[in-house]
Amino acid sequence: MKLAALLEGTAILGDIPAEFLAIEVSGLASDSRYAAPGDLFFARQGEASHGLDYLASLEEIGVSAILYEDPQGVIAHPTTIPVLKVESIDSLMRLLTFRYYEELQSRIALIGVTGTEGKTSVTQFIVKAFEALNIDCGLIGTNGIGFLHNLKENTHTTPDLLALYQSLAEIDNHDNVRVLINGELPIALEVTSHALDQKRIEGLSFETTVFTNLNRDHLDYHGTLEAYGEAKARLFLEYPQKNSVINLDDPFGAKIYQRLKQERPDVRTFPFGRAPSDEANYLQIEDLELHAEGLRFNLHFEGKSYPIESPLYGAFNAYNLVAAIAVLLSFRLRIEWIVEIIPHITHVKGRMEMLHLKNGAVAVVDYAHKPNALKQALLSLRDHLEEGSLSVVFGCGGNRDKGKRPLMAAIAEAHADKIIITSDNPRFEEPMAIIEDIQAGLSDPTSENVLIEADRAAAIAIAIERSAPGDIILIAGKGHEDYQILGDREIYFSDFAEVEKNNEELSYEAI
Repeated sequence: MKLAALLEGTAILGDIPAEFLAIEVSGLASDSRYAAPGDLFFARQGEASHGLDYLASLEEIGVSAILYEDPQGVIAHPTTIPVLKVESIDSLMRLLTFRYYEELQSRIALIGVTGTEGKTSVTQFIVKAFEALNIDCGLIGTNGIGFLHNLKENTHTTPDLLALYQSLAEIDNHDNVRVLINGELPIALEVTSHALDQKRIEGLSFETTVFTNLNRDHLDYHGTLEAYGEAKARLFLEYPQKNSVINLDDPFGAKIYQRLKQERPDVRTFPFGRAPSDEANYLQIEDLELHAEGLRFNLHFEGKSYPIESPLYGAFNAYNLVAAIAVLLSFRLRIEWIVEIIPHITHVKGRMEMLHLKNGAVAVVDYAHKPNALKQALLSLRDHLEEGSLSVVFGCGGNRDKGKRPLMAAIAEAHADKIIITSDNPRFEEPMAIIEDIQAGLSDPTSENVLIEADRAAAIAIAIERSAPGDIILIAGKGHEDYQILGDREIYFSDFAEVEKNNEELSYEAI
């Protein structure tokens, strides 16, 4: 795209030489580390530096032009490339992002998934289901960007606006995309409340949106549960979409559903839950059973019942599976095809990820780091338990919502037989101070079934060493994460790797 076409009608301060307008722009960038030859670069004020501080390296890279504003008096030095002053760099970056990627949305079918819990599982179940039906599907979320077999690391669950559009375009242009649906490439996107509040998904249109649930989280950012919920609701009430999948068993989901019906009757809805309902396109989960090998239930849809078998643990995964099924139905795929591939959808990394130990116990690594997520994980594992005891290893993050710390302890005490309280990304707080906050939620902190071990590796080792055949150990909080945050440092740490290491060191095997 020519620079002239990209900048047409925008407020550039000063005259632009004619030879600059003919420059070809081959991309957009706002971070000098990722700038490429031909990019139009947005030089913005960062926390520690201004984009113009990297003028020499940008010139060496060969960017096509640089846009900047200088509220702090930053001077743009002469270069061999255009350096153009603008009034509002952030507003212009949004506008030019929409303009540059204008044709992108005609080639993709976006699936936006939001909710406190389940975003990562639902998006990956959607991708796995499409792939099982030999349809390519991209992914942007907590576990990475791209395709499941080739994910690259993601710094935010939902990237900032320019990075998000770049990621969507990169997935769309991937060499290995083979099979589309209705001529479009489906891409499943996790949409966080922060992203909605900060308008990181501005300008996007969705084929289908999904609401999983709403529970206490991010109150350090949103202030109240009501404000947090309203941020989530924006996905359904403010963005263009053809279909919406809503969990009616969640009270806030039921409110969103009613508002959708009243305010946006053009949106086709796929509500789901366990209670019977006469709503159109309703998917009902019936006769849910949890057992040692996974779960089973009957899915009732449009007057017919379909038996579902899955190797997944957790009643909430029945909800996650049905949300994914509803998404595929919204693409007008036949339900008979969909239910046939459900048994082949396996766990998501760090989400109820199981390892059968040599001694006959089972260790489960899960990302549950919020009160309700921990409760649901423990309740589900209790239902899967056929003999033995249920243990939990957990902690709470430092410099985050302190109010949830005693709540997590009370939930662990109510639903687990044995508790080990440990560290989980203490950041700049003292680990033992966090643990003391957690202990405040215990009715009996001196119980022999409660152990304090600030060293997370040691806590996991103790839980496995003390396990017996038939036991289930939930290691909660970090899931897919492979780091521990101490102060301003990240050190390598993986719950699953620790489980594997300690399993190898077990001194006996179950007979």
